[in-house]
Amino acid sequence: MSYKSMTVCLDNSSGSSRRLDFALALAARHGAHLTGLHLTYAPAVFYEPYADWAPVVVEWERVAQKRQELAQESFRTAARKAGVNYDWASYQSSALQQVIEHARTTDLTILGQQSAADALSDIGTNFNEFFVLRLGRPVLFLPHAGELPPAFGNIVVAWDGGREAGRAMADAMPFLQEAKQVTVSTLIKKPDRENDLPQIDIAAYLARHDVPVAIERHQLSAAAPADWLLTRVADLGADLLVMGAYGHHRVTELVLGGMTRSLLHQMTIPVLMSH
Repeated sequence: MSYKSMTVCLDNSSGSSRRLDFALALAARHGAHLTGLHLTYAPAVFYEPYADWAPVVVEWERVAQKRQELAQESFRTAARKAGVNYDWASYQSSALQQVIEHARTTDLTILGQQSAADALSDIGTNFNEFFVLRLGRPVLFLPHAGELPPAFGNIVVAWDGGREAGRAMADAMPFLQEAKQVTVSTLIKKPDRENDLPQIDIAAYLARHDVPVAIERHQLSAAAPADWLLTRVADLGADLLVMGAYGHHRVTELVLGGMTRSLLHQMTIPVLMSH
């Protein structure tokens, strides 16, 4: 099993080239088609008269067009050098729904962890959260710091027996099958018989897919769940964390749950999420 199509979200930030290099290597290893989706910032004009803002908007459009042309040429050159089949699309940062619709046609989307220190990032503040909760496909988030592994040999699957966790585990199967070790880690806050899939069933499911698996269960202590999970990932020397992306509705808005949001902000290794 492998990912046959991938999308990498790029922008004008310093981490974009790092993200592209990783995506090209991953696409080459899986024999996958890679789509580059480039985002550039779209300024919002709230004040009248608009004529006062017209020169600013025209200059922004000129700079944005130039940046996207340069990014497209760099992407094409790198993809050809890597021997990867590719497509290219560019959007303004205000067209997030179009970006999501485009990315839904691929098996895996690669995004970068957002960094407040990177002033050139053209992805909006809440883009990652908006994206993973609405995409309906797996998203691989890459941390903005640290060395990225050439392959995922030691994977931790965060398991709570829920729908999101099951979806993430299935979506990560190409990575799980390549790994040398997979640890399914359950953090128990309180007994939940409705979502408590027996350990033997999880092990059997993964074993049928030739995944080398170990199962562990831990009782939640005073530590925050996200902090505990990141500590456990470090203790195991894992290079990928797989987990469900959890959200809840507030009136008409879908927002991330606390643990999911914390992991996106605190991640130290790549994290694959599905919702």
